[in-house]
Amino acid sequence: MKILIDTNIFLDVILKRQPHYKYSSQVWSLISDKKINGYISAISINNLYYISRKIIEIELVEELVDQILDEFEVVSLTKEILRQARTIKNKDYEDSIQYFSAINCYCDFIITRNKNDFPDGGIKIIGPAEFLSIL
Repeated sequence: MKILIDTNIFLDVILKRQPHYKYSSQVWSLISDKKINGYISAISINNLYYISRKIIEIELVEELVDQILDEFEVVSLTKEILRQARTIKNKDYEDSIQYFSAINCYCDFIITRNKNDFPDGGIKIIGPAEFLSIL
């Protein structure tokens, strides 16, 4: 099984955001334990770094980014993905990039907490708790 993790799920874990930390960290653990294949859009790496460094120590941010790079497959940000994301009207461009990143690497799910910002159809978009309940 292949899943793409949205930026907000990583931030839940990195910043220990309650009440989301529990389920988001369990999803991440499944990938760390190699029980499922985890993917991250290249766009998420710089966003995670930028946001996290404002809140936690830079050394910890760098360690976490290295951990993500070790545990997840990074979906390259291509011209095709950027153009595909532009075809979705009235949606968040960043989430459209995530969506087409998942489509282009044949993921089964996108795990996110803001399902409404993603296009409908083509791939299952669910929250961490819902994902854990169907495993």
